[in-house]
Amino acid sequence: MSADLSTGTHSFRVATYNASLNRSEPGALLADLSTPDNTQAQQIAEVIQHNRPDVLLLNEFDYSPEAIEAFQQNYLGISQDGQQPIHYPYVYSAPVNTGVASGFDLDNDGRVVTTPGEEGYAGDALGFGQFPGQYGMLVLSRYPIEYDEVRTFQDFLWQDMPDARLPDNPDTPEAQDYYSQEELDNLPLSSKSHWDIPIQVNGETVHLLASHPTPPTFDGIEDHNGLRNADEIRFWSDYVTPDRSDYIVDDEGQQGGLADNSRFVIVGDQNVDPTDGDSLDGAAQQLLGNALVDAGLAPSSDGAVDAAEQQGGANADQQGHPRFDTADFGDSAPGNLRVDYVLPSQAGLTRLDGGVFWPAEGQDGSDAIDASDHRLTYADLVLTDNDSLVQDLEFLGMTAFDSGTIFQGTTLGGLSGLTYHQASNSYLAISDDRSQSNDARFYSLRVDLSDGQLDDGDVYFTDVTTLRQPDGSPFAEGTIDPEAIDLAEDGTLYISSEGDNNQGIAPTIGHFARDGQQLGSLEVPDSLIPDADGESGVRNNLALESLTISPDQQHLFTATENALVQDGPEANFNTGSPSRLSEYDLTTGKLSHEYLYPTEPVAERPTQDDGFATSGLVDLLALDDDHLLALERGFSEGAGNTVRLYEIDVSRATDIRHIDALSETDARVRPVDKQLVADLGDFGFEPDNIEGMTLGPELADGRQSLLLVSDDNFSETQSTQFIALALELDPADDPDCWWPPGLTKEPPGHGWGRPDHAGPPDFGQFGPHILDEHIFSSRMSESPFSPGSGSQPTPEFPIQLTGLADPMPMGLDLLMS
Repeated sequence: MSADLSTGTHSFRVATYNASLNRSEPGALLADLSTPDNTQAQQIAEVIQHNRPDVLLLNEFDYSPEAIEAFQQNYLGISQDGQQPIHYPYVYSAPVNTGVASGFDLDNDGRVVTTPGEEGYAGDALGFGQFPGQYGMLVLSRYPIEYDEVRTFQDFLWQDMPDARLPDNPDTPEAQDYYSQEELDNLPLSSKSHWDIPIQVNGETVHLLASHPTPPTFDGIEDHNGLRNADEIRFWSDYVTPDRSDYIVDDEGQQGGLADNSRFVIVGDQNVDPTDGDSLDGAAQQLLGNALVDAGLAPSSDGAVDAAEQQGGANADQQGHPRFDTADFGDSAPGNLRVDYVLPSQAGLTRLDGGVFWPAEGQDGSDAIDASDHRLTYADLVLTDNDSLVQDLEFLGMTAFDSGTIFQGTTLGGLSGLTYHQASNSYLAISDDRSQSNDARFYSLRVDLSDGQLDDGDVYFTDVTTLRQPDGSPFAEGTIDPEAIDLAEDGTLYISSEGDNNQGIAPTIGHFARDGQQLGSLEVPDSLIPDADGESGVRNNLALESLTISPDQQHLFTATENALVQDGPEANFNTGSPSRLSEYDLTTGKLSHEYLYPTEPVAERPTQDDGFATSGLVDLLALDDDHLLALERGFSEGAGNTVRLYEIDVSRATDIRHIDALSETDARVRPVDKQLVADLGDFGFEPDNIEGMTLGPELADGRQSLLLVSDDNFSETQSTQFIALALELDPADDPDCWWPPGLTKEPPGHGWGRPDHAGPPDFGQFGPHILDEHIFSSRMSESPFSPGSGSQPTPEFPIQLTGLADPMPMGLDLLMS
């Protein structure tokens, strides 16, 4: 077990284990378990006692209620090699399709075999097996099972899945005709069964979604096992997604899948590896890439790495990292793979820890693991409240600018951050141009949402401002990589820069006047500074991509796009990345907290095996001191972008400031709580490289607008997209929540009140120059954003004020044509 959690939250452990407790004849398993002397069963029980899961799925446990009782009494209930006995008062098992005679020639060998045990019988069975119940499943729980609410899907027909991947006979012109229509009328999707087992955990229902898809091998060119495996996996992805589950009917005739925001854990030997083995390309990503599934940080072990190095063979040529392997398969083919999964829901659960029980040779438990070719895989979870501030969301529209558009002599592009000024109803957008196309800069713009929609022509740029160093000169080429921007109430700006590891330039959090001149910077922790050997610090181009200031102006948040080198891996097809989210106290300018933010894995496979793929945290937006919106963007070459919006809560997360390397700590760290708000792919258009967001004005119907922008990478194949969403926010009991837009505490003076409408303001006789010069003063000592009148004291943290230029008017009359 891990070290003390130190979060004061009770966790529960969910595990899956293919125990290989299957036998070649019916009744043989019961005979083996009827005495306490079976070596394999002793070792399986030792592994379970060592890990002590609260809820456990055992795959490949031949169906036999008597055998279950014998296993509990003679093995789990007896100490194995010094481990404490364990008892599970709640048990679930049911018939499965393996070994059930179909009455058809399902393997197309010219014979119909219906006698169990006879040669060819297993291939003609509804699921491969020598007798009914072989390779069955068993759930053991220390928490109550809601038996009356259990749903099984043993009989659901494969052909009833929309767009089912039915195999094709390559020797005929007809499509998907490997099976006859009569066979399809009787062939279930599930090779064993799919079970939805509701379990009561501390008064809340958690749905255990258990299955064991067929191996994607042992077939021919038609790939009937590989296709069935992929659709068995897809079943759970559809089942947990309300708008995709209407077709599903359980064995009692009940239609549909889980309701919105249900807590669930998908468990089982899925017989699929994200990158290696014989499975269909992208089959694992159906679960790992589902926005409702928390696939964040994959469980791993050092023992798997040792095993792959010692065994060699196919392991040496695999794409995936061996630390994620869960099964010790043949060295010649396919090699060790990750096939066993424990995947919680994004809603209502947070993963504290997880692992694969694969001790290295000589470590405690290493003598027992060879009882099966699989390794017990677990996740430690805590219940969280579904009390997000974002109650609902609506897509209002999207508009785009072509890449290469010229505005005021600059190439408009690379927009990776947004911020909004409420009183003037205007926005600033930072460009991530490293002073290569033009000097580093940010743009001023306006967005017309007065009709509650975002249409072509509703976004127009008004000015461009060059970022300047403290001496007043523009940043030289390659010396800054601005990525995020936020506007403080004193009229100054904070801008994050990723730096450039290759050039020895560290990431920064710069403090700028409104006219673009740098005033100073916040101190970046040493842990983020890349060393010369590349063994610690931020990864190149995966650094401080995000930045936001809390509505009360007391806190600044920023985060790495992916993990520090010493914390863990980059996001890939197997795992997300353990990013660090940093919180600064703006009254002192000092780092006050750091939190673990697990990003999601890469959601889609590239169209080519060697195609580029990435995923990470690209922006943050504070709703109050604890709740933030988090924007994750993934890209797979040939497949496009995956963009998802989450709400996170840092209030219960562990402060990791004093943990030098997450990958080496023994402490159990609670990450931020995280819940899906939206998948932009659901809005009917293909999102580009979305990287920035900000809350805008309140809409006419009282909802809060949210604006997002894409970074076109200055590529002619991309565009600068603007996307508008409407949020229905619940401020709950938090007085500091951003509700309505802007600060809830409205300081007097200088127009802090929200605009009466969401369109461009009427400047009247004063004109845009006068209004914007008043609003966007660069003088900190006479900031029009200060509450009340008079001057604002200089912040306590040091800022270099040398070389300040005079206030720069915005020039809003020079509109983009």
